[in-house]
Formats: sequence, structure tokens, C-alpha cells
Amino acid sequence: MRGIPTVLITVSPEVSAQMRPPRALYPKGFGVGNSLGRPGLRELQRQVLRDALRLLTENTRPGQFVTREYPDYGEQYEPPRVRAKGE
Repeated sequence: MRGIPTVLITVSPEVSAQMRPPRALYPKGFGVGNSLGRPGLRELQRQVLRDALRLLTENTRPGQFVTREYPDYGEQYEPPRVRAKGE
């Protein structure tokens, strides 16, 4: 592997896909500003970080977004959809 391996944690996969990250974790249902979970949910935040770091060792294809659900997060949030040009 060459360069610095990176992984993005995103709550807006459609927007982030435009930046073409090498790999990304989408914690489904997490809100903007809470990409690791709400404040005070330490164990959940650690799990999200572990899952993101695990992507560095998995055989992910370039630009792959991995979606994970975390039931401990509670309220579910769907990011706004991005309109393509011409819509």
C-alpha cells in the first residue's frame, strides 16, 4: 500500500461520493454533527471508530461506501437527497 490510508465517516453518502474518497463508512441514521453518535454514547462512538478503522484492513474496492446500522443510536435520521444536475 502506498501513501496514507484514509477512511471517511460520513452522514451524507451522496454528497461525500462526489469527493470520491478511497473508502467510507456510512453510519445509517446518524445526524449531521453526530457522525460518531450523539454526545455521551461513548461505547457507540468507539464502535463506529473501530468499524471505520477496520475498513483499512478489509479488502474494500476504491470508492466503496460501507453502510452500517447501529440500533443503539436511537432516533433515525435520513440525510436530504442531493439533486443531480438537470433535475
